[in-house]
Formats: sequence, structure tokens, C-alpha cells
Amino acid sequence: MIEKRMAELFSIQYEKRLLIFDTDRFYAAFDYTRLLISQDFEVIRYEDIEAFRLRYEQEIRNSDHKYAVIVCSGIYVPYDIRRQFFEVEISLKNIFPKLHDDTVRRYIKDIDLISFAYGELYSSCDTREKTERFISDTVFSKGNVKNYCELTIKNLLPSGDKSGITANVWIEIARTKALVDYYAAKANTKIDTSFVDTEFEKFIFDGYQKLSGETKKEAPAILPKVIDFIAHGKTALIVVDGMSLFDFEVISRYWDGIDYEYHCTYALIPTTTSISRQGLLSGKYPRELENPFTLSQEEKGFVEATKNRGYTKQQSLYARGYNPPTSYFTKFVAVIINDVDDLVHGQKQGRVGMYNDVSLLAKEGKLQSLIKDLYARGFNIYVTSDHGNAPCIGAGAIRNFGVEVETRSKRMFVLKDYAAEKESFADNVVTYPGYYLDKDYKYYVCESGVSFDNKNEEVMTHGGISIDEVIVPFIKVKAVI
Repeated sequence: MIEKRMAELFSIQYEKRLLIFDTDRFYAAFDYTRLLISQDFEVIRYEDIEAFRLRYEQEIRNSDHKYAVIVCSGIYVPYDIRRQFFEVEISLKNIFPKLHDDTVRRYIKDIDLISFAYGELYSSCDTREKTERFISDTVFSKGNVKNYCELTIKNLLPSGDKSGITANVWIEIARTKALVDYYAAKANTKIDTSFVDTEFEKFIFDGYQKLSGETKKEAPAILPKVIDFIAHGKTALIVVDGMSLFDFEVISRYWDGIDYEYHCTYALIPTTTSISRQGLLSGKYPRELENPFTLSQEEKGFVEATKNRGYTKQQSLYARGYNPPTSYFTKFVAVIINDVDDLVHGQKQGRVGMYNDVSLLAKEGKLQSLIKDLYARGFNIYVTSDHGNAPCIGAGAIRNFGVEVETRSKRMFVLKDYAAEKESFADNVVTYPGYYLDKDYKYYVCESGVSFDNKNEEVMTHGGISIDEVIVPFIKVKAVI
């Protein structure tokens, strides 16, 4: 796969000083810095000649430590420094010499799958037509996809004790799982990744409650931290209701001309719109909300949150849809997009259906146009979701029981004052401890893959504690090209 290919390109087992020229910004396709760090390299971005010269003379020249210096522009590197490093030029032509590099660039998000198939390519396909045929007939073939996915999920969880998996590592697992689910749906082949939820549930009951105390540089640890994280200058927050990491894998493949950083954050549990999106837009945890079970105070909560962070009421805008009525005075806008959640709750064909429907939605280009319009207006743009979604099988409907939180989400319910429980649902639920929630209620969430829809009905839904529902995208738009 691409990680192994990059390790060979870097001669990572033998070299201690790497000078990596990446003027094509390959790091955006594959984050090789993580590979370097895992091999004990100190990674340095070469951006200023004088600053690096000073560091080289004082720290690097006589050191036995490993250093990887990354050059992403045409900036000059002195000859005497270059002589002390193993030089590597990263380009698609160097990585895949048998393929047509411009054609491969069109499929840059599928670089790992291409690398997996490339190992069995023995003849040159260095014309546009031959590379296109190799990608369509071999890379995306059902057999190659199935083999790739099966190999990937074998290594999805670390071996041995899983209790030490951190919140950040779970994010990496979630991203890899979403990619596997994406390829499986694209190829219309069955790949079982549900085993991840068994271990993730243990993290939810042990580590999830600690997220409120975590501070991260790249992205907020949990949704109520988003407002503080982004409330600087002229800001636009696009909330795609119900968008999972799987859905973003589909959507992002149509983001031509949009340069972005892909991070993740944690939704609030239960993963319903009323609880999690209110927490996102208000910057508050559910126990701090006036009523976390309805959206009636959502806009008010957002305006108050922005006011507390220095924006006036005139500068704040809460809007729905792809044409928010921003004005010259607008400095912080929250835009709610409901399309993905609507597809989730109307879905009858599982992940394959979501792949097809979200692809059609993304092809329309409305989200891309919104991003480009806001960027042209000078906004710093972030895209996230209030919760994801997961495939489930109905265990039978339960009605008029507990507190109605969200009529379309049948993965959870709430009991007030510890009302009488019924044995009829006991085998299908776990009791959630209510982290960040009002302790006057008792919270139940369905087991992985189960919902209280009609018996044996296949649905896509949310409200539970599966990794697909809890870990959501957090995207920072860097530029529109």
C-alpha cells in the first residue's frame, strides 16, 4: 500500500536525514509526516533560509537524531546542507513510474487503493488511456476492492489489549473504517466492519467523558468546543446534518478546486439533532441547555454564543439552505444543510443506497458553490456535522414511551424520573451513563446495528453510540482554487 511504498522511497530503514522535496503537495493526498514521526524522525518544514540555517548549525549538524526536512516550494536550499541529507523528490511519476501521472492525479483520494493494485502491474501503462483503463478495470474492480478492504480491516484495530486506544487513535480507526465502507459500497460488495463497535463502546463508557477537558491544536475534541475554536474574525460554519465520515468520503470526491484540511471531532451522545446540534451551535453541553430535547431554542442559542465571543446580533446570522442571506455586516454565519439527513431517514437500500444518493447530491454541486461563494466573500469556512448515521435492523417499534426526543431517530429513548422500564426492549439496549446530560433522566441507546423500527426492516438512522454516529468530520477550508 502507499505507506509501504513511501517508506521504500524514503529509504526509511537506512537513512537518518531526509530532505524531501514535495512541490506537488503530495502530503495533501497522503500524510507521510505521520509515517516519519512513527519512525522517530523530527519533521521540519523548510520555509525560511536564515531560520533553518541557524537551527541546522546549532542543533542538527552534530546530532545523531533523525531529521526529515520537507520543502514544499521552490525556495533555495544551500548546497552544503543538501550534501548532509538523503534527497527525495516526491512526485506521482516517481511513485508510480508505470502510470500516467496526470491521470493518477484525478484519482488522488484513491491513492492507497491504486498503490495496492500497482504491485501486480507488470507492464507499462504510461499513457492516459492505458492508465484510465487500469484504474477502471483493475483498481476499482470488485476483486481488488474486496481484497484491499479485507486486508485493511485485519489491521484496523491494534493487536492485544484495546483499552489503551485513545480518542485520537479512534479517530484514525474511524477514518479508515469509513474508507473501507466507502469502497465496499462503491463496488457493491459486503465487508463486515461492525466488530469495531464492540471495542468502541468500551471507550465510550470509559474515555468519552474526558473529551470536555481535552485541548487539541488541529480540531476541537468535541462539538461544544467548536464555537470557541472557530470564533475568530469573519467565520462561516456549515453544518451538514447527519453527515458521517462515510458520507464525506463520497462528497469530498466532488470537491474540485477546494483545498481543505480533514480532521474529526466527537458528537454528543445520544447522537440526535436536538441534543448534538444544539451543543454545537450554543457551545454548551446538554445539561446547560434550557431544553436539549427540542430545536426551538437553537437559533437563540447560537446568537447568544456568538455574542459571548464578541460578535453583535447584527453580525451573527443563523440560516438554512444553500443561499444564506449574508450582508456586509455579517461576521459569523451558521448554515444548516439538511439534505444528507433527509437521505438517511428515507433510505431503504443501506450503504449502497447512501453511496448512490449522496453521489447524486454531491454532483449537483450546491455545497461546493456555497463554499466558493462564502470564500469569495472573505469568510473563514468550516464544515462539520452534528452526528453521523449507521445501518440498522429494526427490532420492532415502541411508541408512546419515555420522552420523545426526535421522532425520526429510533436508536434511543429517554425516561423521566426513572419511569417504569419494560422488559420488551431490554435485550436490545444499553444504559448510557448520561455524560454531559441532565441526570434527572435515564438514557437508553440501542446496541450496534439495532433500531426500534419495524421488525426486520433495514434502515439508516442515528441516535446511538456507534463509531459511525459519534465521530464526525471537521473540515477547515484552506483555499478555493
